[in-house]
Amino acid sequence: MIHLEIIKGRFKKDKALNAEFPIRLLVIKEATGLLCMNSGDYVLSPGRVFFIPEEGIIRLEADVTSAYWLSFSGLLYSEFLLQHRDAQSRNLFMSLSFKDLTNIQAQKAFTLLEQLKREILAKRDVSYLAQYLSLILGFSAVLNAELMDLNVDELQQVLRFRAILEQYFKSERSTEFYAAGMGMNSRKLNAFLKKAFNKNLPELLYARLIREAEELLIHTDYSMSMIAEILGFGQANSFVSNFKKTKGISALEFRKIN
Repeated sequence: MIHLEIIKGRFKKDKALNAEFPIRLLVIKEATGLLCMNSGDYVLSPGRVFFIPEEGIIRLEADVTSAYWLSFSGLLYSEFLLQHRDAQSRNLFMSLSFKDLTNIQAQKAFTLLEQLKREILAKRDVSYLAQYLSLILGFSAVLNAELMDLNVDELQQVLRFRAILEQYFKSERSTEFYAAGMGMNSRKLNAFLKKAFNKNLPELLYARLIREAEELLIHTDYSMSMIAEILGFGQANSFVSNFKKTKGISALEFRKIN
């Protein structure tokens, strides 16, 4: 589902760059030359991140000292799309695009990729790898302004929080629970979440619950009572009112138009 390797050497345009999976990311650490596609040739430069669509053969005419070649499946990519629903995110891999990271941002990206390589080798579960991939894509595409100001340790804490939230959002609501999972007190957790996400814990919890509710409303025929129970709401009325308050339409209306 995901493959990451460090590539280096002299590459000739007559040989395509192979990928294990259809969606691809090329992160340049140090290289000179060109990335060549039917749409044109693109200069390789340190800190440049290429977002490569499923269609299209990739060829390099380059001397590569070090670059990260990452490919992954649509299943892992779906977590990123669920977390980033704006048009810029949805179109990230529609055609070849790239971002140029600053030296500091690039060093953070390299560190995250090195850690991802270790996580892959450790055979971490799919949900964890999906969270990690989503973090790397959000960071390298400069989609989350708050993330860009975080140091590497804080970015790792973001990943830890997302993993805990993903496991317990249906059953746990208290700040104390998530603070304990993060090894922080409640005050420190709230300050960290505000810095990393510009949101507090209740906002993040309900955003995740509503996201899950949308999936259940679209892909199942569960009743409102059943969805409320799955998501840990005490009563169906509580779920229905929270959904309408967040989305601006009722859950039934949302189901009809989707």
